[in-house]
Amino acid sequence: MSHLILACWRGPEDAFAESALRRVAARITPPGLPDRAPRVGMGAREAVCLAGPTAAAAMAGTSAHLGAFAGTWTDWNLPGTPVPDGTFALVRCGPATVELCSDFAGSRTLWYAFSDTHLLASTSQRALVALLGDLDFNRAAFAWFLSSGNLGPSEAWDRRLHRLPPASRLVLDRARWHLDLRTEPAAFHPEAMTPDGARGALREILRAELGRFDFTSARWGFPLSGGYDCRFLLATLVKAGLRPQTMTWGLAASLHQPGNDAYIAQRLAAHFGLPHEYLLTERAELPPAEVADRFLAACGGTTDQLFPYLDGLAMWASFAERGLDGVIRGDEGFGWIPVRTMEHARRSVGLVLLRDFLGEAEAEALSDGRQALPEALAPRPGESIAAYRDRLYHAYRIPVGLAALNDVKAPFVEIASPLLAREVLSFVRRMPDALRTGKAVFREIAKTEGPPLPYATMGADDDRDGYLHSEPYVRWLREELESPVLDALLPASWRDRLVGGLQAGSFPAQSSRSVKALLKRILPGAWVSAARARLGAPPTPARLLALRAALAGRTLRLLQADARSLRGESA
Repeated sequence: MSHLILACWRGPEDAFAESALRRVAARITPPGLPDRAPRVGMGAREAVCLAGPTAAAAMAGTSAHLGAFAGTWTDWNLPGTPVPDGTFALVRCGPATVELCSDFAGSRTLWYAFSDTHLLASTSQRALVALLGDLDFNRAAFAWFLSSGNLGPSEAWDRRLHRLPPASRLVLDRARWHLDLRTEPAAFHPEAMTPDGARGALREILRAELGRFDFTSARWGFPLSGGYDCRFLLATLVKAGLRPQTMTWGLAASLHQPGNDAYIAQRLAAHFGLPHEYLLTERAELPPAEVADRFLAACGGTTDQLFPYLDGLAMWASFAERGLDGVIRGDEGFGWIPVRTMEHARRSVGLVLLRDFLGEAEAEALSDGRQALPEALAPRPGESIAAYRDRLYHAYRIPVGLAALNDVKAPFVEIASPLLAREVLSFVRRMPDALRTGKAVFREIAKTEGPPLPYATMGADDDRDGYLHSEPYVRWLREELESPVLDALLPASWRDRLVGGLQAGSFPAQSSRSVKALLKRILPGAWVSAARARLGAPPTPARLLALRAALAGRTLRLLQADARSLRGESA
């Protein structure tokens, strides 16, 4: 999806020029994309800008939205009207109020900064730092990035920036120049249901909700895997009359490996008679620093998930070049893996703190004492382990972890996730624990709705951490850990330990993918889930910590450059 930028000012002396917004939009748009001028709407006291591919986005005056609505919302642009359903980011401006609205799942992050003179909002932290003109670095964000690979439940790289929570409406009263945050926290209230009753009810809700999305007004593609979520979603959309272009990506060898995502996906596309394309994501012959910089420029440093983008984002850029406006994704919240303790539940969704693997004193030093689990994400009295696990998935993993992955793709294509519609997630929150665990009910629905083809046991890509053992990446990590910027972020003793843990090596002659696939075919899924529940969350590998430190250092340099980008621009 495109990026959205809103600047609202209190008085005429604080106004931003249209040229300033266009410069920021150009800065956060990756080079090499088709020439698409930003769309700018100027008002007397605000301006809105859409940057990048905007065919699936909408603008009305100085109101705009990204993503996709479920149903028809003719008054979406008017403050005070109901917040639409779907997966989107929305800003809307009126004479008396300005509103920032997030969808029920928080699938797309809106960041905002508020001062005595301005309300600034954007889907890009980089854009806000550029408009602010300087960087107030947030060590709490750095601590979360080291421990969890993202910015944590509510932090941003700049201390003045805030994340709009899921299911929220932030209202600016222009006359009083006052903000009012109205939010609906995730809450699970399991009700008595039989498995058959839950299956029937959820099936009808899914059919109704998916039918409300309109994917005909733009050119949408469908990334297809061999799992439950994509298969069910594709089958339902095809029954509703949609025939999208499907695509899968990965290594060349995966296409002919039974049980692989690539192998199963092409059979699924053939079953439905859909056009299908397999895209190679072999590692690009680019220096690791350039791969990292392209990745960070796209996502703004919100995630450490570099592995899927080792081609330097060339595949995603090709979507925009070929005129693909957006992709339909199978992100969902039907229930998470079995867990045995509250701590395991927390760590299973990626909500990891430094104190989980470091001594208390060292964790405090690295975060300046500013990393803590928010009270809203702590277990509640009487809450079951499974309910806590899935509440964290809805309140943290979707709006923080999965939304950050959308950030990477945002400069290239629009994104819609129909399985995250309000009614779907609301019903899931009422289901009994046992029917959510392991997506038990949804998996049964998917089996009956999809074609009689086997499910994939392995992804179409290589081992996710293999590249961190390659000589070019080990060398790059060493250089980053010894860079001056990390001198100020990490104690020397900690950097020495990370450098000492790096050992140069090459990729093995044969990937372990085939061994993993064989084990998954032999071992029943219930055995694997039970083993995960007993063993708990694995420790954080040293190489992954080194990668996170390196990405954080380069993000800091990028944001410092963004902060300087508008200096000299007249307001």
